[in-house]
Amino acid sequence: MKKNSYVLISGGTGGHVIPAVNFGNYIIENGHSCYLFVDNRGKKYASHFRGQIIVINSAHLAYNFFGKLKSLYLLLYGLIQSTFYLIQIRPSKCLSFGSYASFMPLIILTIFNFFGLTQIYLHEQNSVMGKVNIFFSRISKKIFLGFETTTKLKKKYKNKSCFVGLPKDHSYTYNLRKKNIDKNKKIFVCGGSQGAVNLNYEIKKLLIKINEHSFDKLEISMQCPNSQIKEFSEIFENLQIKYDLRNFYDNILEKLYQTDILIARSGAGTINDVIFTQIPTIFIPLPSSANNHQFYNARYLQDKKAALIINESEISNHKSYLVIKKLIEDINQQKSIIKNLQKIKNFDTNSLIYKQMNLI
Repeated sequence: MKKNSYVLISGGTGGHVIPAVNFGNYIIENGHSCYLFVDNRGKKYASHFRGQIIVINSAHLAYNFFGKLKSLYLLLYGLIQSTFYLIQIRPSKCLSFGSYASFMPLIILTIFNFFGLTQIYLHEQNSVMGKVNIFFSRISKKIFLGFETTTKLKKKYKNKSCFVGLPKDHSYTYNLRKKNIDKNKKIFVCGGSQGAVNLNYEIKKLLIKINEHSFDKLEISMQCPNSQIKEFSEIFENLQIKYDLRNFYDNILEKLYQTDILIARSGAGTINDVIFTQIPTIFIPLPSSANNHQFYNARYLQDKKAALIINESEISNHKSYLVIKKLIEDINQQKSIIKNLQKIKNFDTNSLIYKQMNLI
């Protein structure tokens, strides 16, 4: 067993991988060696990781019969890959950030744990416990939570759970948001890594309409796939709307601090970014998210009067148009949301997790 060797396991979406990258970079700065296990889908979010990235095969089983056969093959191959790498690394500690991609490495680490070689820790980003984290809760030494209340966490494991928030890039410092009272409003539309295409079309139509009928002139930034960039660029140029379209924004916290209004999905990472940057936000939860966790994530802030929610099925309704238009134009509503966001405690999550894992 290598005393100072950590393994972090993640994969799938940026909401799983980016917190793992942030925590991994923190423990590397504290003098430990660190390896990040991700799948092919998740590796694009790991480019800023300073340790060694190990890509393993993974898949979920939500397919037809032949798709399931292919998935089983990939999972078994991922199991073999995990065994090979983990025997070489022999980590003293493992922190898994969930997703189906973490299942096979955790199977091998369960054996390591049985022989006292590796301590297993879990981090649940969402307000609803994921299936993989539920499965491995029994053997975990501690379960770190991103939300105060996490459903589907079994009562018998609550005594080893700890509310710590989500690991952030610790190079950024928390600053109180400045209120923009100018007439030019910067709007950021961020659909995340899932379900952004149709959402972008609907939001684009609403923002164009608002720009035509409002005293506030909009500057629109939008995360969108490459297939939409040319089309949207031509539309915004013809309408003389200032815009910035990208497939991915690396400096997301800086971008949010420079923005007045956010319209976004409600993955756990986005929720925490909203709290950190105190940006007035309208959430449009992804309806197909597992256990509808995006809705419950967003409701956490809505209940604190620190965000608004629009259901995707209602996005084209006139009521949704009025909700967005009001938030853009009403400086008092913006100030109220900012004030309520600033009441929410910001954790030094990296430090909290590190101390718990090392009992400092």
